[in-house]
Amino acid sequence: MKNRSYRRVYSRHRSRITHAQLRGFRKLEVYRLQSPLINDAFNRAAPVLVEIGFGNGSALAEFAIQHPGWNCVGVEVFPSGIGTLVNRCSSEGIHNIRIVEGEGLTFLESIANECIDLLWVLFPDPWPKARHQKRRLVSPQFGATVAQKLKPSGKLQVATDWADYADTIDVVLNDTKGIKGGRVATNPLRETTKYERRGLKLGHQVTDFEYMKV
Repeated sequence: MKNRSYRRVYSRHRSRITHAQLRGFRKLEVYRLQSPLINDAFNRAAPVLVEIGFGNGSALAEFAIQHPGWNCVGVEVFPSGIGTLVNRCSSEGIHNIRIVEGEGLTFLESIANECIDLLWVLFPDPWPKARHQKRRLVSPQFGATVAQKLKPSGKLQVATDWADYADTIDVVLNDTKGIKGGRVATNPLRETTKYERRGLKLGHQVTDFEYMKV
């Protein structure tokens, strides 16, 4: 899963990890997703939530606590966020979370089609500079992959606080065959995330989207 850009990001952020986060990161094997067949990894059949880029894992952890009947998978590249989530799972006895260390699109491409009930992309890196916007997660390739991986009537929920990224999401996902939706009111299933609070403090407008596989 680790391509060249992933290794650069990983190396740049590893030095920012705290001692507590590093201790958590070293326990990742306990929570690592061991099979691309998600329900097999949990040894049960259940609805599946996948969050790409979970940050510190707070939204994912809250969902898992409130929905113990769901199998929850978080995908993240940064060891600091992974360590934070592992520590919380360990201290609070959260057993329905598995973690993938890697890039979101790469993970989606590796799993079976029609296996996800709910997919979250909450405040992905906006890559605000024009020359970097090709690195944004939401792209035609991403949309086409999501349409394959969602179960029938499965949902993709996206949030961003960058207006031009919201416009891009609108265009890309509305043009994606197999899913239908658009801008919606604030997603009631998620808590306010760290990146959302940062954006609101800066005066950014938060936009939520929801798309369903049809």
